Amino acid sequence: MLRSLIASRQARLVILGVFVSGLFSAGIVQAQKSITGRVVRVLTRAGKVVEGNLAAGSFKIDGAVARAVNGETLLSVQLAGDASADEAARISAGIAAVQGTNRPAREAAVAELTDIGLPALTPVLNTYKDRDLREPDALYRLFGRLIPGYADAAGRSLDFIRLKNGEALRGRVSADTLSLRLADGSETKLPLAAIRSLAVRQTRIEKTFELHALRHCTQIEFLDTGVVLGPKSRVEVVADGFVRLSFGIDGWASDPDGLKVPGPNYKTNLVDGFPFGALVGKVGAAGPRFLVGRRLDKTSPGEGRLYLAVNDNGHWQNNIGSFRVRLRVSDAFDLGDPQ
Repeated sequence: MLRSLIASRQARLVILGVFVSGLFSAGIVQAQKSITGRVVRVLTRAGKVVEGNLAAGSFKIDGAVARAVNGETLLSVQLAGDASADEAARISAGIAAVQGTNRPAREAAVAELTDIGLPALTPVLNTYKDRDLREPDALYRLFGRLIPGYADAAGRSLDFIRLKNGEALRGRVSADTLSLRLADGSETKLPLAAIRSLAVRQTRIEKTFELHALRHCTQIEFLDTGVVLGPKSRVEVVADGFVRLSFGIDGWASDPDGLKVPGPNYKTNLVDGFPFGALVGKVGAAGPRFLVGRRLDKTSPGEGRLYLAVNDNGHWQNNIGSFRVRLRVSDAFDLGDPQ
């Protein structure tokens, strides 16, 4: 009987929901205990970030296999509940800004919409028109920042749980009021209805990815590493590869350290204070840029999301090639894939 039902994909989903919610109550208690005491980063629906140690008895997960959801394996949880009135207004204003020409406003809006996450998914999809979108296009790429393709589902109202082994779970998250002990020793309580996302601080985060000279150049958009740094985070980068800033003209080709001499028919090898073609970074959408290059080992570069890009001027349309970036960060939060 069970096998015949499993043959249907729809039936599998129904059975999974009943099975998980009905049979793993003991596992939920175990997961709750193993997450207790962890440092977590909570983003409220009002847009406020709260960090602290999760107090005993304050957190549990239903709707996910208990063996996977514990403090050792959990990266982050995004809640898909309906947007609040404040969030809905911020989503509407953010989508308008992403389509605008004001670069700082667009970057700030992309960052905010990424933080809001799943409630922005339907408004963003409804904004797309049946036209020939071409990269780079910040609005088109915003979808991937909200939900990776491997975790997308027909049910847009399902919560999204990310695990350290790369597994993505979509389902229902339930919790009692979260009780957090803050750095000053005080305790704050946050009901689930007030929370938009939660992430567990990781001792070490390692990621390897490609950073493309056209999609992720300083004139278009920085790559969001998905890592949120704290005051004591250490960032280590090893980058290699070759990007071309003028297709077949080798004098405009560069490794991650950037051009050492001016390119053909140009007077300087610098733009915005850094070499053309160099790998640069920033912390926070509006943070100051810094040189990353082939190697970086930097402690406490700032607090916020870590971004990377290829340094270039306004003539970016002839960029091609990419850098391979190996990133290692300590004492930080992993909120998503590099996008």
